[in-house]
Amino acid sequence: MTTTTKTNEAIAAHEPQNTALAQVSAETQAFELIQRQAMMLSKSTLVPKDFAGNVANCAIALNVAKRTRLDPLMVTQNLAIIHGRPSWSATALIGMINASGKFSPLRFVMDDDDAPSSCYAVAKDKDSGEELKGEKITLEMAKKEGWSTKNGSKWLTMPGQMLRYRAASFWSRAYASDMSLGMYTQDEVRDFAEPPRNVTPVKVNPFIEEPVETVEVEAEVVQPVEVEIVQEAPAKKVKTSTETINEAFEAMAKEVSQ
Repeated sequence: MTTTTKTNEAIAAHEPQNTALAQVSAETQAFELIQRQAMMLSKSTLVPKDFAGNVANCAIALNVAKRTRLDPLMVTQNLAIIHGRPSWSATALIGMINASGKFSPLRFVMDDDDAPSSCYAVAKDKDSGEELKGEKITLEMAKKEGWSTKNGSKWLTMPGQMLRYRAASFWSRAYASDMSLGMYTQDEVRDFAEPPRNVTPVKVNPFIEEPVETVEVEAEVVQPVEVEIVQEAPAKKVKTSTETINEAFEAMAKEVSQ
């Protein structure tokens, strides 16, 4: 075996290790870069409260911006965290679909323009020309699902707009889930999810005596009952054996004297 061959084999043996080290180094540099960007973004006064001063949330927003190829500021402005779940604004989702270039602009078909009760979204695939029709959303569906029965629900005050937003969200998950990354819209999260319950036990101070709750009990009124008193007859005197014998002797004595 020549010296050149041995050298080539040694280089080939070290190549996988060098590649792994280079990959780790690149990932470390990328992480540090995202961290610095997130730090700068969190100090901006243009980001919403979910991201202001929160470096971790800003780093996640930067990751979403990279995946969706959107501007990081645009992502923070249209990404809200509700009940611990990130969610898009419906208007941003519609804009992402229309600006993607893959589909024609979304159209919303209503059953009645003045007083709509149903709506579905439709668009065309630009490559195949196929018409992509989304799920029909109705006010009856909103009532059965409990969307319109929540406190402060916009389904009661602006049903037409809510029908469009919900139709766009259903359409995006059916045909463009890569754009929304499978996330719901803010209105959906509010309608679907329940707020977290506070299960923290109440702290009791053992040195403070808590007032005891007293319960007033209504006294029962006792009605008088008439009782008839019956006098018992005097008990009949029972003779003893000695008295009986004495009486017998007295009777015998009388007979003898006669």
